[in-house]
Amino acid sequence: MRKLTALLIMALVLLAGFAGWFYVGGTLRAQVAIQTAKAGDYPEAYGAIRALLASGSAPQTFTAAELPEDPTGFTLVDARITLSNRGLFPAEWLDIRAEAAPGDIAVYALTGEGSDVPARDSATVNLKWITTAPADAERAIRIQYYVHGMKREITVR
Repeated sequence: MRKLTALLIMALVLLAGFAGWFYVGGTLRAQVAIQTAKAGDYPEAYGAIRALLASGSAPQTFTAAELPEDPTGFTLVDARITLSNRGLFPAEWLDIRAEAAPGDIAVYALTGEGSDVPARDSATVNLKWITTAPADAERAIRIQYYVHGMKREITVR
């Protein structure tokens, strides 16, 4: 009876260890690098952003106001997010959403190799938005993903 109890306890410990390893190993880590520039320094880019927002094809829009022709007072923000997956399972179906700070107008570009993050690898995602808020305004970017059908989420500030 003691041998059976010891065997069952050992199996339970191994099962609990594997479950913990699965949970912790499927968690993405994110590093963010942010750059800002005055929209007035890039008039061609500002014109392209105005046209993109007017056509309604921006990935995310926070305010319905149309941008004026004068770029004074607007800031372009570029956030580069490097996602690292140290687990043994891929992170799939990434959904990236920015939460607006007061003064944010729209995310006008969302690019990168962020649809999946392979196991033991990394991927880079780039978000660009236009704002009237200060460059150091508190913002959050939510990244939802799945590991073997389990929904996970991280928030990058």
